[in-house]
Order: sequence, then structure tokens, then C-alpha cells
Amino acid sequence: MRHTPVLLAMCAAAAQIGCERPANVGAGLAPPPAVAAAPVAPTADPVAPAADPVALAAAPIEPATEPADAITLIAGGDVCLGKALGQELLRNPAHDPFAPVAALLASADVRFINLENQLSDQGGETQHSRQPLVFTGPPVGADVLARAGITVVSLANNHMWDYGKSAFFETLGHLERVGVAYAGAGRTRLQAYAPAVVEHRGFRVAVLAVTGIWNQGSLWKHPAREFVAAAEQHGVAAAVRAARKQPDVDAVVVSYHGGTEYLDTPLPQARAIAAAAIDAGADAFLGHHPHVMQGIELRRGRPIFYSLGNFIMKVKRTGPAVELAMLARLRLRRGEPPLAEICPVRSEGLGTVPLAADPRRAETEAAFAARMRHVSAFVKGEPAIGPFAADGCAPLEDAAKAAPASPPKVAGPIR
Repeated sequence: MRHTPVLLAMCAAAAQIGCERPANVGAGLAPPPAVAAAPVAPTADPVAPAADPVALAAAPIEPATEPADAITLIAGGDVCLGKALGQELLRNPAHDPFAPVAALLASADVRFINLENQLSDQGGETQHSRQPLVFTGPPVGADVLARAGITVVSLANNHMWDYGKSAFFETLGHLERVGVAYAGAGRTRLQAYAPAVVEHRGFRVAVLAVTGIWNQGSLWKHPAREFVAAAEQHGVAAAVRAARKQPDVDAVVVSYHGGTEYLDTPLPQARAIAAAAIDAGADAFLGHHPHVMQGIELRRGRPIFYSLGNFIMKVKRTGPAVELAMLARLRLRRGEPPLAEICPVRSEGLGTVPLAADPRRAETEAAFAARMRHVSAFVKGEPAIGPFAADGCAPLEDAAKAAPASPPKVAGPIR
């Protein structure tokens, strides 16, 4: 196979604003367009719905007897199995933080998250005693992901070197042990930049993952540059085009870890990378890292989620802005734009509560709608949000085609 070089510069300064471009950009820092995709990971059997009758409202996709022309992917943002949750998993390896959202996960064929921690044995430590922003999940965290039916995770994020190189490779090994695919990192540079291709009923989805954030200074100058994929708009576009050219790939999804924590506005870098990904042929763009929801755009009919917010991650801040998040449920269709829905979730304790099972559903739904109106002011081409169904999800519709709806009443101020 003949390879042609791809320009893939890296914007990975901890300052999060601006782009540090080293002198050797383009000198083999990224895989060529013809690089082979990562091994295909077959999806796990559907997750059993929760016993809660409210949660059972999520209707699973009807099984097909022939190769599918469409499948459903559900995507969550940041998941941290370290810190306090890591300690709980050490005490009780059977603990399942995904149990409340089992029905939502079961409603999809492919399930994606950003895994915001390594999975390594640190002698019972899941958070550094002097550096609280350094943490790891225990090895059993991989089993937790597998039991929840998580299909593929992004490892392209700023915590993938918290306990160093050995813990990084240990993370890869634990995910491989349980059969959870990963994107955005690998044992070689080529594997890190290649898509993870997952298949369900003959439909193949290529997942590309990159990070614009690195905790240890410039990723260009860090040893992890050989193992973790960095974000740069031209390189992301080239990687999308390469994946799209593969004859057996039916859809391409891009995961991006970047932006500024707790900021409602997507940064220019995120906007540029998202636009480049969609224009190059990506079907959806999934953002995370800010720990709050940001706006959604439709570009060429394809959704851009600038930040999904926290899926399962305990943060110090409180209030609706950080407690509310969303899952993106996408009906990926061969040759057509996806049909997109959003499914609100609310952080509670060490876990998360889906809207369908939320005892404060009316209040949460109103707060979520108000939050989305607020963050939508910072983006263009924002879609309209349709009515929430019994399963707690609402469709995204082209705003120009959607009928105007009365805004819901808000129970209190949203910060």
C-alpha cells in the first residue's frame, strides 16, 4: 500500500487559546490518508433496560435481519472513573454508575464516551494526594465500561498521561482485555491517529478522536506525542477524508476534547476544527472538556455538539450549568445526514440521572431548555429542539423548518 503524507499540526497548549505550531509540522507527525484503520470492534449485545418502569420508556431499535442502512449511536461527554468513584469501585467492583441510564444506552447500537482517566493499578490510589487534578480509574473500570455496553471510548484527552507512560499502556491493555474499542490513542503514532472502526449489522462507523488540551505543557514536545492524537483543523479534515474514502466505512464521527472549562462559548479553534471536520465529510462532531454544555450547530445538515458536558464526572462546582448535560443520540444513515436527538441528564452524587427517571423531571426539563437557549446565543445555525418524549429525549430540527414553540417556564435562575 502506498502512503502519502498528511499535514496534521497540533494545537495542544495548556493555555487552550491559540495554536502552537512546531517547526517540524508535517514531518510524519500524522498517519497518511491510506493508513489502515484500527481493527474493527464488534458491538456488544444490547444492554438490558433498567427495571424502573419509567426508564423502560426508551424503545430499543428494532433488530434487522439484513445489513442495516442505518444504526443508532449514543454519545456521552466526560466520564471519570477515578477519584471518589474510583474508590467506590475498589470497595465494590460490582458498582454500576451507568445503571440509571441503562435504558438509554440500550436504545442505541453503538455507545461512545470520552474516558477522562487512565485505568491503572496505583496501589489503591485513585487521586494524587498533592495534585487533585491527577487521577486514575482502577483496572476494574474497564469491566464497568464493558458491563454497561460501552462500545468505543476516546482516549484523546488531557488526563491520558496523569500517571505516566506505563499507566497509559496499562489502560490500553485493560480496554483490550474487555473488548472496548478506543480512539485517539494507541501503541504507535499511526494507531493513535487512525480511526476506530466499529460495526453493527454490517454498518461500519469510523470514530476519530483528537485533543487540543494537554496537561504537561506542549504535546509537541512531550513523549506522549507518539501515542495520543492532537487536534489541528487541516489534519482532522485530512483524516476524515481518508476515513470517508474507505469503501467499507458508512459513517464518520469526530470526537474533540478542547475548549475552556466552564466557558459557555466555543473557542475559535473548536469552531474551525468542527467546520473542517463536517466539510470534509464527517457525519457528526462530538465535543467535550468544558464540563458545561455549549451550543449545537447544524452544518450541512450534520450536528456539531461543541460540548456535551459531564456524563459521569464529579466536579467541585455546583449549579445547573455544571449539573446539566446531554447525551447525543444519532441515527446514522448511509449517504444521508443523521437524525439527531438530545437526551438530558443531571449529575447527582457519583452518578447521573436521565430525564425519564428524574423525580424532578419538570424542573430539570425547564432548566435544561433555559440553559440551551442561553448557550445557543453563542453559535450560529442552532437547531430547534422538539418536544421531549417519554424516554426523555427530544429531536433536533432545522430551525427554519420547525414550528415556533412556547418556551417552558423556568423554576429558578440558571447560572
